[in-house]
Amino acid sequence: MFCLIVSHVSAASSSEAQDAINRAESKIGLAYKSILEAEGAGANVSSLLFKLNNSSMLLSMAQMQNRTGNFGEAVKFANQCYDSLNGIETEANDLRDSTVMEQKQRKLISAVGSAFAIGAVSCASIFGWRFFKNRYCKRILEMKPEVQTNDSE
Repeated sequence: MFCLIVSHVSAASSSEAQDAINRAESKIGLAYKSILEAEGAGANVSSLLFKLNNSSMLLSMAQMQNRTGNFGEAVKFANQCYDSLNGIETEANDLRDSTVMEQKQRKLISAVGSAFAIGAVSCASIFGWRFFKNRYCKRILEMKPEVQTNDSE
């Protein structure tokens, strides 16, 4: 009965807290690198930056708790930071890949559209030139003076 009343207290050592903080710092670094690559590709990473900002606040709280000697809380905050970063790297990579694919599709559509437009303008120019040339030649031929013979002599 006494075991049920007394809460279980687990104490963490300084090295455990530092290991958890180092693990969270490396995870934040990898997540930041992935987000930076996605942003460089042109993806909208505002939601990922919000998650990264929240995780960095948890990491700073873990570091403060570690400095004050509260190693259990430091481990708790570092683990929360690490857990909150799960999936951010894959999400950033997926955003980057989809943005790159969309850019390639836009370039392809633009190239095909430009080629079609150039072809249409070329065909219209050729047929327009032929039409106006024939019309011009007919007009010139109608304006040509004709020689009439004088039958009165």
